[in-house]
Amino acid sequence: MTSDEANEVLGIVRRIGPVVLSAAVDPRGTVGTALRRTVGMMVADTNMINLPTFGIALSISLDLARFSYATLVTMDRVRKAALAVTPKSLPAVQTVLAIVRLTLASEARIIAFMTFRSREEVDAVVTAMNDAFSQTIEVAVDDLDSGTYMALTRLHGDVTRHLADRGRQLPRVVNYSYQAVMPALRMAQRAYGSGARYQELITENAVVHPAFMPRDGKMLAV
Repeated sequence: MTSDEANEVLGIVRRIGPVVLSAAVDPRGTVGTALRRTVGMMVADTNMINLPTFGIALSISLDLARFSYATLVTMDRVRKAALAVTPKSLPAVQTVLAIVRLTLASEARIIAFMTFRSREEVDAVVTAMNDAFSQTIEVAVDDLDSGTYMALTRLHGDVTRHLADRGRQLPRVVNYSYQAVMPALRMAQRAYGSGARYQELITENAVVHPAFMPRDGKMLAV
């Protein structure tokens, strides 16, 4: 690797480090401390020009960000920050592809533990992940990286199947219409035959006061 190639790779690593750190929603406690130390080491260590070494450091950093309550939205910033780079040398291209591949793997792990309330929520994640994988796979194809292409294709299939299985188990969101304003407790009793589900109606319609549900709104199907 030439000095110019090494400097390009280190520039990418130093650019992506703060983005990984910002992906953590709650970087407090021992996990947050470990995340800051790991990212600090990653951006300061010139050994990051070695792709396997960088891959290990980035994997640990992404896991620590995930344990610090990173979300799909915040984790996806890492992938997009990498794709915003226009690498010139082969080592830089490989570094960018490693970032997007490992970030998508972290997003898949986040999805595995997500709780969904409706099929619509699942569908929204499916759409977002399809876009993410399509964009990343296209980059791998353009750079003739068959290994990354195959790995991403398999991961995309696994994520899609998981979300499809989850979606089949959930109700859909439907519209409701009543002639009068009523409390959430009464509406839940009338719609579901159980007042215990009143919180679902409040959450779905972002109601300010539970005593005044809108006459027209949305609810989970029975």
